[in-house]
Amino acid sequence: MEIGIDIEENVRFEKMPINHLKQIFTEAEIAYAKKYANYSVHLCANWCVKEAFVKASSQKNIPFLDVEVRHNENGKPYINITPKIREVIESLQCSQIKISVSHSKTFSTAICLII
Repeated sequence: MEIGIDIEENVRFEKMPINHLKQIFTEAEIAYAKKYANYSVHLCANWCVKEAFVKASSQKNIPFLDVEVRHNENGKPYINITPKIREVIESLQCSQIKISVSHSKTFSTAICLII
């Protein structure tokens, strides 16, 4: 089992140019965040998930666009990874990825367990 955690200030994503956001987040992640008035909180939380995943996987070269935060029908976030990244995780003899996300007005945080 591996673990990663990240915390960031939400303000970091408030005025980030769209072309920069598209280098970090998928179109679906940006669209999800933009449904909310304070969208930067949701972008920051997704950033934290991606960072926590990279830390847990111990792989430094994972492109953030290969790790997508999605939400189930109850709104619970989960990670969708590309087949290339799935191979990396399976090579670590891991089969499950669990995340937890939290945010306030100022900070967002996420933890990732690769089991």
